[in-house]
Amino acid sequence: MDKKIIQVSFVGMEPTEALKKYALEKILKKENLFEEATKVEVVLKEQTYSRGIENDFRINIDVYLPKALVRVEESGPEMYANIDKATDVLFRRLKRYNDQKAHWEGQESWKVLEAEVAQESIANEPEALLDDYSDYVPKIAKRKIADDMSPLEEGEAIERMELMGYDHFLFRNKKTNKISMIYRRKKGDYGLVEPPDNLV
Repeated sequence: MDKKIIQVSFVGMEPTEALKKYALEKILKKENLFEEATKVEVVLKEQTYSRGIENDFRINIDVYLPKALVRVEESGPEMYANIDKATDVLFRRLKRYNDQKAHWEGQESWKVLEAEVAQESIANEPEALLDDYSDYVPKIAKRKIADDMSPLEEGEAIERMELMGYDHFLFRNKKTNKISMIYRRKKGDYGLVEPPDNLV
């Protein structure tokens, strides 16, 4: 791996050579996992608005691969510990990507197990009382416009979601050509949400 593809930057904190060196050493420990990476961005942040509370330090790592993006975010009170946690998660996700290489390269098709889930009736449950939200103003924390909505198989959408550390992922389904959302359920399996056929 060419070390020049790794960019380390600091936001809201004093850049230190020691932190930069530590982050690079941790990433280069498993250099073989980065063989296909075209760019690695490491951002070390101190969130000044939360200074003095538990999660005031944060690390974001984005690894750009030919067919996917692997993203890891960790926050906590100590930057060195955040780097350790983030790189451990990153290595697991990169290994997952490499283990699925035949799928990413199109040599094998993506497979998803279909599960028949019985829906429980909630008709007899009492209606929950709503709080008074008259003063509530919702805030959008982040807005993202998908720049690539090329059709994906369901299995590939699951892999992209897992590699980025999300619990849901919006994509165009290759089978149905519908905009769909895959999500991770509490039991560990996945759910798929699609609009009905008659929706225009």
